Amino acid sequence: MTMLKRFLQFLLLLTTSYNTINALQQPRQQAIVVGSGPVGVAASLILANRHNYDVTLLESSPASSTQTSYDPTKAFLYNVNERGQRLTKLFPNMHQRMVERSVASMGFGGTKLTIVPADPEKPIPEQKVNVPAAAENDNDDTDSKNQRSMPSGEKAGNVGFWIPRHEMVKLMVEEIDEQNTNGEGGKITLCTGMECVSVLPSTKNNGKDTASVVVTAKDASSSTQETTTYTANLVIGADGMNSKVRHCLANAPSGTWSSNCIQPSKFLPKKFTSPASFLRIKVLQFPPQFEIPNADGKPPLTTFSEDIYAIRSVNTGPRTYLSLGLLPMKDNNAVRPVNIITRPDHEVWTIQDGDTMRQYFQKAFPRLNFSKEGGLISNEEWERFAKAEGTRFPPCQYSPGLAVWGDDDDGESGGSGVALCGDAIHAFSPDIGQGVNAGLMDVVCLDRALSGLDVESGKEITDSNKNNATEKKGKQLLSLASNLERYQKQHAPEIAGLIRLARFGAPYQYKQPHRADRVLRFLWTTNVAMRLLLNKVTFGLIQPPCIILSQNADLTFRQVMNRADRTTALIKTLLLAGLSVWAKKRFGLALFRSFTAAY
Repeated sequence: MTMLKRFLQFLLLLTTSYNTINALQQPRQQAIVVGSGPVGVAASLILANRHNYDVTLLESSPASSTQTSYDPTKAFLYNVNERGQRLTKLFPNMHQRMVERSVASMGFGGTKLTIVPADPEKPIPEQKVNVPAAAENDNDDTDSKNQRSMPSGEKAGNVGFWIPRHEMVKLMVEEIDEQNTNGEGGKITLCTGMECVSVLPSTKNNGKDTASVVVTAKDASSSTQETTTYTANLVIGADGMNSKVRHCLANAPSGTWSSNCIQPSKFLPKKFTSPASFLRIKVLQFPPQFEIPNADGKPPLTTFSEDIYAIRSVNTGPRTYLSLGLLPMKDNNAVRPVNIITRPDHEVWTIQDGDTMRQYFQKAFPRLNFSKEGGLISNEEWERFAKAEGTRFPPCQYSPGLAVWGDDDDGESGGSGVALCGDAIHAFSPDIGQGVNAGLMDVVCLDRALSGLDVESGKEITDSNKNNATEKKGKQLLSLASNLERYQKQHAPEIAGLIRLARFGAPYQYKQPHRADRVLRFLWTTNVAMRLLLNKVTFGLIQPPCIILSQNADLTFRQVMNRADRTTALIKTLLLAGLSVWAKKRFGLALFRSFTAAY
């Protein structure tokens, strides 16, 4: 009996070993990610680490244009809030590196702001103030006001992390190196200088092969038309607001993909204009720890990298107003990128040489030393800044189409498909502070979809399609086609809600100086103040403004805007009721009698 038991144990061990070896020899499924920004790198990590794909990461920029080094043309700072951290926390080492290399801010507080008055005879306020972590420019009209308290919203304890864009990409690339070194999961291969040209399902014998997608790319640095083809089961388009992948899907003939997919026209972005759309921005580089002269015999203020500064100019006209905005960063010895954000018709965009630009800024900011010899800014930097084109804030746009897929097969190969993430499906100006966070949440939602979970909640789902599921890693998974279809259906309404928030959340924080801007900013501020007041007097029964609701990561953007819409409907009802009462008191029954007498 003992010999039989040992023999059975040996057979079980032999069978287990064979299955393990056979699984290791099975070729991994292939994925292609187009775009190596933060969202593209995040998608690559998710596919390789959590779904066992071998990933080819295509980037149109050449290898010399590394995304992990500081570039003044891309000197953006991200505030990675709780939404974005849902992605980073999936990779503990990467999240820890982000915490170490960033400046923490607590919800609507914890970040210090100094507003420097334009008049050099006025002293710099000694007290610092707390501002919302999402804000990237101060919008207080009173320079002398040195302390301000912002409402905390529903969750005041949320911690965000300010980090430069290149540092964010760098720590993600370090995670890729770890992923490729530890031997667990798939491999990630970066191909630079390759521009996506077409994305189509592969064909065999004039028929569709639903198991793969073919991406054709060309050498972006070459004048030749030579192309390279890549084949994969899954393609992710994370290549920005002018996405080539989305363009290919929008221009694909009807019937290219599954009959269950949405029409190609749904991949044409819907565009809306907000008050912050088309503002122009470029960066002037200040030295680290530079000094700001003070008044009344007080010592100069030495700037600290982890503080926010808003330096006002003496110019206040519609085409001359300027403000220098400095956001927090960890390295106190690093160059401080200073944002200049204006309307496109501002005078600064007409200046093309460095010395003229230097003189213009010296007149606008008499407090600062911008002299040609020994000034804060070198002559070379003035020349670079004058010639820099900068960038424009995009309109608020989104793509109703998020994914396409091939027809379901027998489940052995998993099918094929294409999904979009990040700016490829939504783009907007940075005033609500959700750009990178929304992009990282797209990747989290895609991860949930590929895991057979509810896209927005991450919970288990009940789906009749699970009858066709296959057993993989001990977990019941739907087919790739079903997962991408769920990503499309469940996440698309969230993207529409995000764009509504971008249009109405905080569009005037840049103090746009046109006369119409000033009137509309007053009306917007009045609306926000009224909602805050109603929220206080009703003890939270009436919701606060949507920009504050958006700080609660437990709410989806769709829920945020639904709550804001209910408050809007209530305000309209109250105004209509008040108008009715006033009309009754003002005109009484005489109006009614004269009306009936006329008929």
